Amino acid sequence: MGPTAAGKTSWAINWKNQFKFLEIISVDSVMVYKECNIGSAKPSNAVLKKYPHLLVNHISVEYIFSVANFYDAVLKLINDIHLQNKIPLMVGGSMMYFNVLKNGISQLPPADKKLREILRQKIADNGVESVYEDLYKLDPTAAKQIKPKDSQRIIRAIEIISTTGMSLDSSINHSVQEPLKEKYHLIEYGIYPESRRQLHQRIETRQESLLGEKLLNEIATIKNTFNISDDHPAMKSINYRQGLQVLKGQIKKSELLERSLIATRQLAKRQCTWMKKWEGLQYFDLNAKDLASEQLKKQLNLP
Repeated sequence: MGPTAAGKTSWAINWKNQFKFLEIISVDSVMVYKECNIGSAKPSNAVLKKYPHLLVNHISVEYIFSVANFYDAVLKLINDIHLQNKIPLMVGGSMMYFNVLKNGISQLPPADKKLREILRQKIADNGVESVYEDLYKLDPTAAKQIKPKDSQRIIRAIEIISTTGMSLDSSINHSVQEPLKEKYHLIEYGIYPESRRQLHQRIETRQESLLGEKLLNEIATIKNTFNISDDHPAMKSINYRQGLQVLKGQIKKSELLERSLIATRQLAKRQCTWMKKWEGLQYFDLNAKDLASEQLKKQLNLP
């Protein structure tokens, strides 16, 4: 794992070349969508053909690929990979996904379409603040943990509380599945930049190559083809969110790069904060690929 633009794909390819028994599984909440190519900084088709990344291009953006969907898919992939006498290599920067893999996921009630329609209509009529107030009345603790404008999480919280009759925390605590850390031996590596300046330079270089007309065309094509909501997780992710704001006239095209840079640096900071708190993580600098490879070889008991 590592922050955005840290070079995770490069490390994964290097290890795949060294250790043929590894199979790469992508831990990225946006690359999973087939149509999200430019804004997600997805590896090229040539790279993916030579070095398959399982769960990249897994599903159409027409659908929402939830954390629970990810968890179930990865469990199946791990089992399939082990049956081939190979080892899964999970690579990415979606820290919430890594967290549910390691610590388990709550098997909460499925979506209630009727309730969701009611809540979305209420948002359309009275604004997201109205349903946030509903959540606060039901479960003040849960409301304090969710941003007042995050309609997707607010609706899901109300849905869970209404279905289970328990607070959100109680519902989660009563339904946690067995975590991977109790089923498998995990070797956990983190690319952690000793120089924040170097990481920011990498971010700038990458963002400059991603942002422009091609990104805006990609977003417009997705919106026109699938008519998905602006609340779709892909459309709320970095680059897509800012590009959508340009298309809707909320910000100028000239502001796109700077807005995305700020959001990406903030994301990298949050990812590094996650990693600092991650129990059992072995840290390596951006430039310590060879050192990490030697350490991995030792931990896998290879000559």
